[in-house]
Amino acid sequence: MSFVLVNHLACSAITDDRATPAANLTIAGSGGAGGGGAGGAPHSENTGGGDDLTFNPGMPTEEELDACAQTGSAAQPVDLDIIVLLDRSGSMYGANWLGATTALKQFVQDPASDGIRVGILYFPIDTPPDAFVCNPLHYQKLSVALDVLPQNAPALVASIDSQLPNGGSTPMYGALEGTLWAAAQEQMAQPNHKVIVVFASDGDPNSCPAQQNNIAVISQAVKTAYESSSVETYVIAINGASILNLDQIAAAGGTGKAYDVTGNINQFAQKMAEIRATALACEYVIPTPPGNEPLELDKVVVKHVADDGTQTEIPHADNVNDCGQLPGWYYDDPIAPEKIKLCPASCDLARQDKQGRIDVFFGCKPIIN
Repeated sequence: MSFVLVNHLACSAITDDRATPAANLTIAGSGGAGGGGAGGAPHSENTGGGDDLTFNPGMPTEEELDACAQTGSAAQPVDLDIIVLLDRSGSMYGANWLGATTALKQFVQDPASDGIRVGILYFPIDTPPDAFVCNPLHYQKLSVALDVLPQNAPALVASIDSQLPNGGSTPMYGALEGTLWAAAQEQMAQPNHKVIVVFASDGDPNSCPAQQNNIAVISQAVKTAYESSSVETYVIAINGASILNLDQIAAAGGTGKAYDVTGNINQFAQKMAEIRATALACEYVIPTPPGNEPLELDKVVVKHVADDGTQTEIPHADNVNDCGQLPGWYYDDPIAPEKIKLCPASCDLARQDKQGRIDVFFGCKPIIN
């Protein structure tokens, strides 16, 4: 008969006697001298003709896995900050403007938005002092600064009501460049928040230098903000816009494609609600390990807990590029992380299971994407 001797260090966060190295003797099955057990486990040769012993340092016991589970904490979604960049060019006049502004006012007064910080600005600017409507500096200061809802709702509604869609151009590059700069500054100041930009427009870029009216150049500016500051750009395409152009901007901003309301402006409110749900579902503040112990980055396990209590471990990925189409999670910063981010496939699952949650466990190595 062959035996497997399993030796595994119990999780560091455990305080009982299981925190010492555990030696567990498990019957693997029978086999002759020098042969593998029924389970096919590798082993050392026993030249004395007796029972075979195998030393396997990599397999945790059920007790040790249970010990790890005792150190879990429910992960809390990050606080969400939304900067709205709204097109007020002349082509927005009429149904486009009425539908967009009505939806935005509903959004900021919706109880489901309570706790979110929202700010807004508009483009193009009227009568810029340098006569250059595309200057990003003109779009770095919000018309209404970020503040939490519902307290900020009256100021936002008043600001929206004070605007008219009578701008003479669509300086998309300057408006996005300036807004994304402001968003990046806010993200640095609030590292435990998630700052996003919601860009709503009905037109194609103009009134900037020829190169800056190029969608590829605009998309690159959006991509830079996403990659350097983790600021996502969500895009709402209003009737009159080029969907292909706005899809490029959304993809560069890490959000896939534009939310299309070109066929029905009354869907704007629904799209804002979808953006809210999407942005809230996929990032979580890393809980403090038990006993304020140092965080061991290679010993964090993330699980999705369904409404019925079923737990499913989510594999660890190196970064968003490592996700592919598979489930996974990764750190916002591989060296000094503050947040856990879900890969797109796991994010979709989290959004669909509105009653589920994400739990984080400390002290054991995760499975790898």
